[in-house]
Amino acid sequence: MTRSVPQIISLVAIVAGLVLFVVTMLGIDRSETLIEARSLGAALPLVLLPSIGWHLLRAAGWYVCFPPESRPSYWRVFRVRLAADGVGYFTIRGVASEPLRVVLLMGRVSPVVSAAASVLERTAMGIMSVVGVGVFAGFAVSSDMLPAAWQGVFRGIAITAGLVLFLTLLFLLRTGRYFGPIIERIYARTGWRWAGGRTVRAISAVEDLFLKLARTDPHRLRTLVLLSIACYWLMAFEVLLVFWAIGQPISLWIGTIVETFTRSASVAGGAIPGNLGALEASNVAVVKALGLAGGGTLALFRRFRSLLFATLGLALYPRDTVSLSSSPPPEARS
Repeated sequence: MTRSVPQIISLVAIVAGLVLFVVTMLGIDRSETLIEARSLGAALPLVLLPSIGWHLLRAAGWYVCFPPESRPSYWRVFRVRLAADGVGYFTIRGVASEPLRVVLLMGRVSPVVSAAASVLERTAMGIMSVVGVGVFAGFAVSSDMLPAAWQGVFRGIAITAGLVLFLTLLFLLRTGRYFGPIIERIYARTGWRWAGGRTVRAISAVEDLFLKLARTDPHRLRTLVLLSIACYWLMAFEVLLVFWAIGQPISLWIGTIVETFTRSASVAGGAIPGNLGALEASNVAVVKALGLAGGGTLALFRRFRSLLFATLGLALYPRDTVSLSSSPPPEARS
């Protein structure tokens, strides 16, 4: 049976992730990791608090991206986001998450509105994540905590983040629309049906609303920036709590270095469902580079935490959302 290119990419990514996972697990002190994991288990409710806060704040970020007149309740936004990300966790780069967000809000929010709000939240949080990675990677290079080879790694991360941020801002700061005019010109010159179809018109409508939401409310953007900064620090604090629980206290700055590298590595491992192997390898590698033990325990905790919230999302998804008999909201009929 001939496999398609996406199937081949998925298969290679899964195999690469499994290899990374096995190699990483074979390279750690499993006996010591087991002892540390037992110590961590007693403090698990406390260590899970930063990730709970992270999910609450990310849901708040999506919540504020909705226009006030079309905004669902925060509890529904939280459940939909958790459920969609739970499904997306098991797909390449979480591609199922965004469409599922829209589907799970159908009947209550116009698909155009929910899609535009989701794009805005992802864009704002993504840009701020790049800013954080670039800034903290630059500080890490200037510190004396990393070996020479790792200083080069963090220097590369800082340069890449700066380049990505520059290109992104160059694209976003231009006035006018982005996607719509290109498709309209293609349709005018070629008459191709796909360029004038319903799907393309819907995407153009999402773009129009996204630009309106992004450009007309500075307070919304300031809120997203603050939420993104808080989310970054929460994940760094999670690292600190894990090491405190296993009896190896570290500073918040060390936790930030670990979070900066693992966040960067997650992009490179995005093609692997669940970041399998890449998550474990990145946590173990950067902790070892800092001269610390406990990287295996941190990696296993973060794997457990991710699976826990993915499972919770699947359990809490709003079952009353999609109904063929329900009428669309007024904005969806207009």
